[in-house]
Amino acid sequence: MNTTTLLGRGINSTRRFFNNIDLKIFSVVLCGLTWLTVLLLVGSIFFPARYDLAPGDVAPDLVRAPRSATFENTAETARRRQSAADATPKVYVFDGTVVSRVTHNVNSYLDNVARIVAEEKAAAQAASTPYDAAKAASRISEQAGQPAIGESTAQTLAALDETRLAELRRDVTAGLQRILEGVVTDATIATDRDRLNSIIGTTQLTAAEAAAAGNIAGSFLEPNNILSAEKTEQAQEKAAAAVQPVTATVRSGETILAPGQVVTEDNVVTLQALGLTEQGRRLGALGGLAIIVAIEVMFLAIYIRRFEVRIRGSRSLQFITASLLILFALFDRLSVLESLSPLIVPMAALGMLGTLMLGTRMSAILVILSSVNLAIVTGAESQFILVALFGGLTAVFLVTHVSQRRDLIRAGLIAGAVTTLTAAGASQISESSFMRFGSGAAWGLANAALSIVVTIGLLTIYEMVFNLPTPQKLLELGDPTRPLLKELMMKAPGTYNHSIIMGNIAEAAAEAIGANQLLARVGAYYHDIGKLHRPDYFIENQFHVQNPHDRLTPGLSRLAITAHVKDGVALATEEGLPPDIIDIIKEHHGTTVLAFFYHKAKEAAKEGPVDEESYRYAGHKPASREAAIVMLADSVEAAVRALPNPTPRRIKTVIRDIFDQRLRDGQLSESRMTFGDLEKVRQVFEKSLQGFGAMRIAYPSDAKKKPGAGSNALMTRSES
Repeated sequence: MNTTTLLGRGINSTRRFFNNIDLKIFSVVLCGLTWLTVLLLVGSIFFPARYDLAPGDVAPDLVRAPRSATFENTAETARRRQSAADATPKVYVFDGTVVSRVTHNVNSYLDNVARIVAEEKAAAQAASTPYDAAKAASRISEQAGQPAIGESTAQTLAALDETRLAELRRDVTAGLQRILEGVVTDATIATDRDRLNSIIGTTQLTAAEAAAAGNIAGSFLEPNNILSAEKTEQAQEKAAAAVQPVTATVRSGETILAPGQVVTEDNVVTLQALGLTEQGRRLGALGGLAIIVAIEVMFLAIYIRRFEVRIRGSRSLQFITASLLILFALFDRLSVLESLSPLIVPMAALGMLGTLMLGTRMSAILVILSSVNLAIVTGAESQFILVALFGGLTAVFLVTHVSQRRDLIRAGLIAGAVTTLTAAGASQISESSFMRFGSGAAWGLANAALSIVVTIGLLTIYEMVFNLPTPQKLLELGDPTRPLLKELMMKAPGTYNHSIIMGNIAEAAAEAIGANQLLARVGAYYHDIGKLHRPDYFIENQFHVQNPHDRLTPGLSRLAITAHVKDGVALATEEGLPPDIIDIIKEHHGTTVLAFFYHKAKEAAKEGPVDEESYRYAGHKPASREAAIVMLADSVEAAVRALPNPTPRRIKTVIRDIFDQRLRDGQLSESRMTFGDLEKVRQVFEKSLQGFGAMRIAYPSDAKKKPGAGSNALMTRSES
């Protein structure tokens, strides 16, 4: 077994492993690993330090002060300021509206009590029955939006006459007003309620009435002094600011740490002041960098989730996105090594690779994020950022419509020229000299050459590992000498001819709406390869043979016709076609109905109606614009070819009818096609298929048209 075979098996096994992981779990884990890897790569710029010590560590060596120094002991200053803040009393603010609000609430409550008692007494009098105090008490207890007062209080209130209720009202409000003349806070309100009960207990109310009044008053009592978090914080800040910075002095040769000594915060501050450690700078920088990298990864994840449906549903494309960000973070880090320059970072390669594999917008975002990482490792020097951005974004725009490897090299050379000019010009920003200009230009040329090499090398690896539908890969697959296409031409010539014509009009339609025209064309070439298993079951391949469907029931015909989608996916998988093409094969019929066989089944049915759903393709609706174009091109080309008299008017009518049918049936609902896109595609189809309506000379020896080649043929062709 050769190395290539082993490598292929290893790659396939890895693909299967990743494909078995839940997509959401895969995405989350990939985001975490990307964040950690980029953080380590970019953050390594802050390492190493002379003494990597933190509070609580044990000093491994004797550390002496190399010089005398007086400095602020920030640790001790922070401790004293915190102590001053903690000792500051909390600030409360008086709320003058509490008395009136509490009095109003109590009066409203007791007004409702009086109303309920009056209503119950009136009802009893009208019914010539005794007044039901228990019923009134129940209604009093159930008042909506009022505090719970307890059953005994409600019973006491229900038994009061107007005079006693008025006296209770007066004592409750008087007690509340007396308590609220003082300071009531959340901390004192329990004690204030006890005082309130004592005050009410000295009135002329009976014991039961006093208990009810105290319960009501306590329920409505609320603090009139509110804790002000803002003013408390201001007072604490003022107290902390009043603490003067604490200074410390060390003498040259003084022992700062002895071997085995436990390091304190004061020791770390002293080491920082003497320049013996960069711990403070490193920790702060790494913390900030962790936040920045997290924002980068979150931005990518959110953008992909909202705008990149293709990447969102593909583990391979997600992995490629992450790997490119990580790889160019590595380039950024290596560029600041001695004898190298950040001008060498091949950002144009990222622009080209990202555009070819992920699309223009995602590539531009990766270039910008990688330029941010370069800014971090270079200390935000403008010349390096300018070169990275201009070189990378130029490459993005240049390879948007690349279809040949020579086009890729040409785009790389142009991007390299822009990089060289930018590097030469940007080098004059910090220091204007001819030598700097020449050095910048030289690094720019090296960048251009490296970008081309990196692009071609990595593109080859990515194509092999992830089976990507890059322009170069699609051109290879579109070669008519490919074994699968040759077999289709020999075994199913009608299908082959249909696919070639489809490819041409699908490519033109994709170009009109800015979709991937190569993918649309090659997808059309392979969309019907499943017909290789039973080519004579499809009308375009029935040359001088009897139609096998004449001997089959509609149900068996349905199975034979719909099987070509599943067979095509199996053949494509076995052939190793890219997933995007397999998706087109899987989706080119969507869930449409085989109308011809469905109507045939209805005509033949003797026992009840025929379920239309059973005559639908069990596939997936088109999930991309390219798959939607292939679906429409498949139906349109077959239907137009089957027209008995294909005049331009009839061709337009058929095309419009098919578009309307697919829309009404919801077949395009997942394809991200707009109505504007559909209108452009329809116009392209009408223009491309006008040739079917051209007049031809009818030679005397031509055979007469066979009966049944009209509408039935139209239906079968457009459905298969």
